[in-house]
Amino acid sequence: MAERTITPSQESNQLKREETRSLEQFIRPVVDILESADGLILKVDLPGVPREKLTIAIENGVLTIEGVPDVAATSGLEVYREFALSRFYRQFQIPDEIDPGKANAALANGVLTLRLFKAETAKPRKIAVQAI
Repeated sequence: MAERTITPSQESNQLKREETRSLEQFIRPVVDILESADGLILKVDLPGVPREKLTIAIENGVLTIEGVPDVAATSGLEVYREFALSRFYRQFQIPDEIDPGKANAALANGVLTLRLFKAETAKPRKIAVQAI
């Protein structure tokens, strides 16, 4: 299953605003998509995003991942900053054979692991041949 991202393609992950949204800027997080026999595994880099500020939704065949980093944890500590955390936002079209009801997610050390499972009807199955 090839990646079909909805957010605009960029050469790098610099801050960019999405054309259909407000003037707010966002960062497109880096995503690794792996396919297994059971479905898809997405690994998303979301540094500084706590579980409480992470939103994952599947609606009308579109997976949306949105996270707001906790900037209060780093404010006042830095002497010099080259990179400022901003809102993370990414959307993907997911195949019809994915069952959104079975999805599960885990967030550890700034990396989201999202598992999307295939529907039972999409899984290959063997058909027994009976003698007549």
